Amino acid sequence: MITVPVSIQKHNNMFNPAYPFTKELFGSFVAKEVRHFVRSAYKRGVAGTVTHAFLISHYHNEAEAARHFNAIATDLHRDIFDTNDPQEAERLRKETEPGMNILSFSQLIHPENEKTATNQFREHTRRWLLNNTNWELKGGITIYPKLYFQLGELYVRIAHKGEEIKMKFEELENA
Repeated sequence: MITVPVSIQKHNNMFNPAYPFTKELFGSFVAKEVRHFVRSAYKRGVAGTVTHAFLISHYHNEAEAARHFNAIATDLHRDIFDTNDPQEAERLRKETEPGMNILSFSQLIHPENEKTATNQFREHTRRWLLNNTNWELKGGITIYPKLYFQLGELYVRIAHKGEEIKMKFEELENA
């Protein structure tokens, strides 16, 4: 099991549920034989003195990592790593060291961050669902959004009575 500290942050008025990409986390990935990683710019991590933030996405499958890398062709900070290559592993390990005004995050989300998002964005969720669906949300119905990363972007999945909606979290955040 990969264990990391809970990290709930709000950067640039954007909710950031991602864990910092630490030396310990990188070691856990290597121990679990995760070998492929993609770095992308991560605007949710920029705040305070941090002027550049990156999201490190992990993949067991090289083709999935390549798909992600190719999908972000306009990202000037994108990079792909295969830790089977010692030089690439060392380059990625350096991403775990916070630099001057630079911080890297992983795509892992702690369940506590899910609860925080649910509580913090409850009204946003209700407003978005009322304006964009025909779901019956009367009475004591509670919706539990599920956060996930896809190709370096934060998404939310909302399900109710067998229906499911997937969207960029930004849509919900701005509702």
